[in-house]
Amino acid sequence: MNHLTMIENTLKNYCETLPNSALKSAIQHALLHGGKRLRPRLFLTALEDYGYSIEPYMKLAASIEMIHTYSLIHDDLPAMDDDDLRRGKPTVHKVFGEATAILAGDALLTDAFRLIGETDALNDQAKVAIIKVFSHAAGALGMVYGQWLDFDSEGKHITYDTLEKIHCNKTARLIEAPLVAAAHIVNPKDAVHWQTIGEKLGLVFQVQDDILEATSSETSMGKSLSDTRHKKSTVVTLLGLDKAKNLANELFETVRRTLACIDGSHEVLMQLIKTIENRKQ
Repeated sequence: MNHLTMIENTLKNYCETLPNSALKSAIQHALLHGGKRLRPRLFLTALEDYGYSIEPYMKLAASIEMIHTYSLIHDDLPAMDDDDLRRGKPTVHKVFGEATAILAGDALLTDAFRLIGETDALNDQAKVAIIKVFSHAAGALGMVYGQWLDFDSEGKHITYDTLEKIHCNKTARLIEAPLVAAAHIVNPKDAVHWQTIGEKLGLVFQVQDDILEATSSETSMGKSLSDTRHKKSTVVTLLGLDKAKNLANELFETVRRTLACIDGSHEVLMQLIKTIENRKQ
């Protein structure tokens, strides 16, 4: 069974634990049948690179996707980006209303930490370490701060350094977190290298998003292209398309160099990174 199938099955199992309600339907709408599952796939692939069996850690993998999905639900809300399309579907607030969308996001964030607690393969020390990693990445020291910086920068002229700060917090922290979590399970000494790899992957993912937003349609991307509407600075608007593409290549090269510092062949992880490099949405 491949990673994507295992992740989907674990997310479905989580949804089946919820009482039947519009809240459950909203969570299912946001969480199931869509998304690249990049963050849990990075976590599982890193574990396999160390020779670990991934089955005992599937709830932890699911928790990563739940935190990410919560962030998307809230980012799409009228008070934030006010987007209509996400993962090829209408956004949660468009289907279920704003209040239910807020609560669906709240539930996913909270339940994610419950699933970490239910991961029996982790000892208490590892659970505490991983909870610290995820809460740091998702909260006011990470993604939430990045979202605020992004919101506060709308309609303003900002420098590339400020934009990079936004991207490091809003996007990269939740891509770093699963790789650092894998290191805490297997070899905490490698965490600094995984943090660098995750940060650069997060930055390049955002650079790619900015390039795709400048060159693609909402249909091909499967989400609203709202940067222009909100007058947001992007890598493309600040550096130009050619320099943005060069920056992406440089970031991928840094990922490859850093990965070489960690023992192992990393063949499967390199394949996943290659799919990121070639993504079209």
